[in-house]
Amino acid sequence: MFNQNTALSTLKSNAASIAAINKKNFDSGKDKKLRYGKSRCAHYVKLALISGGLSAKNSGINSAKDYGPWLVENNFRPVEGVTTVISGGVYSISGQQAGDVAIIQAVGKHTDGHMTMFDGAKWVSDFVQDRGFYPAQEYRENSVAYKLYRFAGATAVNKSTASTKGKINIVWPIPSNNRGTEFRSQEDILSHLGGESTGQYAIGRSGMWHGGIHITHTTTPWCALSGKAPLEAFDFPVAFKGEQAVRCMADGEVVAYRICKDYLTLAWESGPLSFSGSFVLVKHYIQPGDKESSGLHFYTLYMHLAPYSAYEAEAENQWVIQDTLRAYSEMDWLTAKLTSDKTSPQIAGHMPKGARVEWDPADSNLNATGNNKRKYGLVILKGLPEETSSILTPGQRYWVVVDNNNIKPAPGAGPGWWRHLLPPAKEVMVFDKTVSLSSPFAIKAGDPLGHMGYYQAPKDGGYEARYQVHIECTSMDDNLENFLTNPEKVGEKNPLWLKYSPGLALFTKDVAKGTFAKGATSTTRTGILPLSQVTTETDNSTKQEYWQLRPENAYVPKGQAEPQLLSQYDLAKLGFRTETSEPTSFDYLDGKNQPVGFFRSLINSLYEAATGDTRTSHALVKHNYQRLLDKIDSGSERYSPMEYWRALHNPDYRDVIQKTIVKHPSDWYFKKDDAIWQPFLNPLKKDAPEWKKYSEDFLDQMVWMQDVSTEKLGPSLWHMHPIMFLGLMKLNSKIKYIYTDYKLTLQEMLKKQLTVLNMYGNDPISPASRERVVGEYINPEKYEDKEGGGIFQFLVIKGYMGVPEEQLKAFLSGKGTLSGQEKIFIEAAKKYDINECYLAAHAVVETGNGSPRGMGGGRTFNYKNQGERKVYNMYGIGAVDNNATLGGLGTAYYKGWFTPELAIDGGAQYISANFVNSTKHKFQNTLYKMKWNPEAPASHEYASSVNWANEISKNIRKICGHDLSAISSDIVFDIPRYKE
Repeated sequence: MFNQNTALSTLKSNAASIAAINKKNFDSGKDKKLRYGKSRCAHYVKLALISGGLSAKNSGINSAKDYGPWLVENNFRPVEGVTTVISGGVYSISGQQAGDVAIIQAVGKHTDGHMTMFDGAKWVSDFVQDRGFYPAQEYRENSVAYKLYRFAGATAVNKSTASTKGKINIVWPIPSNNRGTEFRSQEDILSHLGGESTGQYAIGRSGMWHGGIHITHTTTPWCALSGKAPLEAFDFPVAFKGEQAVRCMADGEVVAYRICKDYLTLAWESGPLSFSGSFVLVKHYIQPGDKESSGLHFYTLYMHLAPYSAYEAEAENQWVIQDTLRAYSEMDWLTAKLTSDKTSPQIAGHMPKGARVEWDPADSNLNATGNNKRKYGLVILKGLPEETSSILTPGQRYWVVVDNNNIKPAPGAGPGWWRHLLPPAKEVMVFDKTVSLSSPFAIKAGDPLGHMGYYQAPKDGGYEARYQVHIECTSMDDNLENFLTNPEKVGEKNPLWLKYSPGLALFTKDVAKGTFAKGATSTTRTGILPLSQVTTETDNSTKQEYWQLRPENAYVPKGQAEPQLLSQYDLAKLGFRTETSEPTSFDYLDGKNQPVGFFRSLINSLYEAATGDTRTSHALVKHNYQRLLDKIDSGSERYSPMEYWRALHNPDYRDVIQKTIVKHPSDWYFKKDDAIWQPFLNPLKKDAPEWKKYSEDFLDQMVWMQDVSTEKLGPSLWHMHPIMFLGLMKLNSKIKYIYTDYKLTLQEMLKKQLTVLNMYGNDPISPASRERVVGEYINPEKYEDKEGGGIFQFLVIKGYMGVPEEQLKAFLSGKGTLSGQEKIFIEAAKKYDINECYLAAHAVVETGNGSPRGMGGGRTFNYKNQGERKVYNMYGIGAVDNNATLGGLGTAYYKGWFTPELAIDGGAQYISANFVNSTKHKFQNTLYKMKWNPEAPASHEYASSVNWANEISKNIRKICGHDLSAISSDIVFDIPRYKE
């Protein structure tokens, strides 16, 4: 047992003794300066830990930075998610506790790194570290990587992520292209998957129950991976390379899997058919509120993933990065022509040690020699090591240095979660059987799970070949129906949706007077609109605010009981409903027996939706659904299964089916001899014996649910459409859009900018900015794309944003004097109430990526004969166009910006006081306002370059990325609206 008090007592006693000896040596003149410690930090921390009860076994380690595994052996565990906290020059670790041990990596002359222990007040090694856990300035200046370890007690503390309270990260299972770009919205990915001809939710093309969805190479070829099946190259002569992976949709833990060594085969009339039986089952828990009543346990299943053999075929050109390397984009490399002149391309980011890449060293097009005589390779980034972030995008190609053993062949390919099953794991990988894990392991949203596997689906006389993954979202939780009601009203204060009901009185607007009056019509249907797309207008007379309901071409007053404002967790009010089906067969559309019960209920819900549809083009749809209901009720013996199936999957009413949650027996649970399969299998004995044999053999090989002994699964589960259900909870409630009206028309605004000197000091608008060019940049509508970088020029940059420090660090990495300054930007943001992403993005633009040739790189200057000093100006303050360099350097000298840190801090203070938080200038708190000042155009504008705001905006997007869920504050976009 570890005695923390004993360990700390030993550590502090030794540190005090060493300090006394060092003082004596200094006082006597033996040492010319007072020493701190004995440069044996790890030795003394280790002695203290052993005195407290840790085992000395395996503790003979040379370098402090390598003691992590020894701590883990002694039941210390890494503390995840910690950050560095700086206060009064003291460096702390968030959440640090007495007894914690920090292992810090090497830097510069400190080749062994550092090891230190927290005593509850200060960090102690072989001396008491008054300035925090970093022992020397070189560590502080470089923000050296570290890990915090904490004793876990007598048992391990790997708490299951599938039962941890809170919201969870959610991502789409696939990217939108082979470069890894995210889908912009739920509508985008649903439209994308609308191109799939098989595997629709609830009822599949064959008329059978289908509890999930299919994604195939037809829509998403970049997630397919070719393997070694006999007919694979015949069916698809051009091999699929697995450019992007199928991804885990939500944070959770892997609880079961089946990894097939190779493709499975089944006999068929045209010859053996191959298909993949590999799957992984992930368990999740989401609890948006404080009480368990708002929580839900659920699972996601990913079936038909590529088998192990497909990754063996892929492994030939797979490599692992051995050190952190600079990465250059293809375009920047080409533009800079590194191999022919002295211009170096801009660094796209850093490829971390352990990253997996694909590179063919024999392909001359993927090899080059730089003017520095180093060998470079054009590699495809395949994946990042765990717990590592990068601004680089998996699936894209980058130039990196490949000589001097900077990359080495990968020991084995395959998705990252397989590594948890490799020796010395407690439960090692087993092939070709369902494995129920006794010790589940964590997996994050977005982690690669594998690729689509090859699948030969039988058809009369042959087969249909495709690559596919089958994805399900299921739950055994009895709380599901309550969960849909959002019992704790989570998100009520930050609604994302506006919902109106039939019978709501509509108002009209008198455009000339700017007033509103109650009209003669009311809503005739239910409508649900994204709140971010609903504009607000104010009655000039009464000052009452109104929502504009564009689908109704009318308005409704705000502040009433209707319309309702809904959270992303108000799933029931957003249209989700439950059905329970206890069928006698999985076959719903056999063409003989009318599908009463569950299928009829689905058709009836579509009839109700069509009845409320006021579009004249859809006036007859409800009658068609009524006709089908009448036919089902008639009990007639013959009908067209395809007619029923097409009516069910009418794209105009897609949401009705996709928001239906069905408690239904699982076809992964029941075996071929179970009663529920007999109505389907028995008729085949006479009519199609080859289909009967194939179906029975398929069930023998594929049924898995009863083999998962560690989870309570089946026979019936709640089934949800994975994209629709998880997608609504994925939406980011932090993002808000506001629209500010200005008194000028856009043309009047443009004329002012063109005809009046745009004064910021003596800074006139550039003569090169002609009407067409300025008109392009000044028009807000050009940049309102919610996913484009330009939207960030409307970001309200007042206040600290809370972007993860590692994202800021990755963006600044390699950018000259700005590299490693992420903490300074964060401190300045907090100090002066301004956005740290903006500060960093602006500094990068003004300094040319921290170039030593610019004012941000440090220039020697003599201000009014006061003596030469090296000065820094990160924001071009005082750099007026007619004398930019002297003005900027003089301003920097006058303000005392003699270090990069002082320049960042001082610039932030200046911009905050004079623009972002200035009452005098009416809070120019967006880049657009700083550049164009729509409140008082052609006055007090920060820059003369017409694309200034847009360029900085793109950099902010790079820092934030496309997933904004990790940002701690609300994200507000203030978009101008000019008078029409």
